Amino acid sequence: MLRIRDALHFLGLRNLTIIDDTQKYIRLEEPDFDIEKIPLDDNATYNMMAKGKTLGVFQFESDGMKNVLRQLNPESIEDLTAVLSLYRPGPMDSIPRYIENRHNPDKIKYDIPALESILGVTYGCIVYQEQVMQVFRTLAGYSLGRADIVRRAMAKKKHEVMKREKEFFLNGEKDQNGNVISHGALAFGISEEAATKIFDQMSSFSSYAFNKAHACAYSFVAYRTAYLKCHYPSEYFASLMTSMMDSPLKISQYTSECNKAGIKILPPSVNHSLEHFTPEGKNIRFGLLAIKNLGLGLIERLINERKENGKYESFYDFCLRNYSREFNRKALEGLIKSGALDCVCNNRREMLYNIDGVLSAVENERRFSGQGQLNLFEEMGSPNVFEPIKVPEMSRDVLLSLEKEATGLYLTGHPMDDYAEFLKNAKMISISDITMGKYPDGKRVTIAGIISGVKVRQLKNNNLLCTAIIEDVSASINITIFANAYSSYKSLLTDSKPVILTGRVSEREDRDIELVLEKLELIPENLKGAVYAESKPKVKQGLYLRVESQNSPTFAKIREILAKYKGDTPVYIVCRDTGKRLEAPKSLYVKKCEELNRELCEILADENVKFV
Repeated sequence: MLRIRDALHFLGLRNLTIIDDTQKYIRLEEPDFDIEKIPLDDNATYNMMAKGKTLGVFQFESDGMKNVLRQLNPESIEDLTAVLSLYRPGPMDSIPRYIENRHNPDKIKYDIPALESILGVTYGCIVYQEQVMQVFRTLAGYSLGRADIVRRAMAKKKHEVMKREKEFFLNGEKDQNGNVISHGALAFGISEEAATKIFDQMSSFSSYAFNKAHACAYSFVAYRTAYLKCHYPSEYFASLMTSMMDSPLKISQYTSECNKAGIKILPPSVNHSLEHFTPEGKNIRFGLLAIKNLGLGLIERLINERKENGKYESFYDFCLRNYSREFNRKALEGLIKSGALDCVCNNRREMLYNIDGVLSAVENERRFSGQGQLNLFEEMGSPNVFEPIKVPEMSRDVLLSLEKEATGLYLTGHPMDDYAEFLKNAKMISISDITMGKYPDGKRVTIAGIISGVKVRQLKNNNLLCTAIIEDVSASINITIFANAYSSYKSLLTDSKPVILTGRVSEREDRDIELVLEKLELIPENLKGAVYAESKPKVKQGLYLRVESQNSPTFAKIREILAKYKGDTPVYIVCRDTGKRLEAPKSLYVKKCEELNRELCEILADENVKFV
């Protein structure tokens, strides 16, 4: 019998490589670590998932999944398997019932007692294809093969087949010789009304029902990634970011998540970095492969040279020791712009200014050495044959823009860092909150960030359409600017401009979340550290809670908690599905205390509970 790990390899998931790479890093400190032997009932892992802290966890990154996890409070692989099966069009409608029954077993009802042994594991809900087959076998006496044939007919919505099969399910079937193929539900003492209801439920649901074996395999991958994130975050995120090197947006999101966890992303360094992102103590070192115009051959060469002959001592020393066919001007510029050579010279402008000189000196040194000639400078005893021309360093803004050019990311800081005080006073939302789906389609939002990647094209109706990217310290997001808005704000749509943007969230199928520009204004230099001047309605003081909807099971639990802490503080509840803000009646006003805050955070997560 195949082990879970062996079976999963047939799925071809990159997450299997991520898990394997993480395990290799862990074994450098814990040689006996084995992902196959981790406990499947780890409370810390399930608590992390129950709080919705699943960025980077396989299959559970989306905001919708996080909301389900917060409501469900998973405690087992079985819970994760059910969630993965239900969180799809069709079965998704059963999620509220599943969660309600999970937390209130007394509300579970079965049409006939025999269903309890089949649906008990999913709290009375049909979730898996295997359950559909088991119903046919247990209630109507079908063989395993025949049950699978009917299951496939249901999935393909073959109505004529299902009409005939309904008769067989109720009354049984015989072959041409009168031999019984299946007895039928009525022969087992099940009423026609109950049998008909059960068949219709299966028929309507089976086209969406999921294969449990497949879902279970995915849930194991999900649990293992969650376990590694929970207990070995540096090792896990290093492997995760290595797998996502071609997606600066994902790297940016994971970098933000690491920063929240106190894990620093150390900049690239020719004296410390390897090809990939690697754990370095409790932090993560940036991988050299993420630098543009840097080939794997050159990377392997400079790493092997460092291992064999020690760290690089100077700019010239680095160039001399790595001079080769792969070592060209573009590669050297990429290393300088990314900051990977800061460890040998802390002036990037000086290195860029002296590229021609250092390459010429290295080439001369190699030619003389190759011909066995005595170098004049060696005879004189000079330790260096190259003396760089001294020039002052570039401004911080230019250095950051060059990092972005070389890696797609700001590494040693962010242009919006200069506006930290301004952003704090403005109380604007972060872009990562939008990209992770915390705001519904059509929601108007206001953010601050840096504009880049501006592109303009002409449509068939001769109107202009502009697209761009806006980025803050947490993430980046695409923006669409239609003709009227482009005409109004054309002068502000310039790369590296710090701006305040108001727009509407656009969430379309098969596309990343975007913003449609409505208003744009420049953040002037004299506003650094200042309070955002735009007039805003005064926020009422009180307790603010954000929930999925009024109809969610969580809503009822909130009422129970509020009733325990009566006081004078008003309570406002914001529903995510409608965007409406509801004011609780005075009977549910509360007293502000740590116990209340803790109870609410346990079911809603910290970011959805706020006293103002």
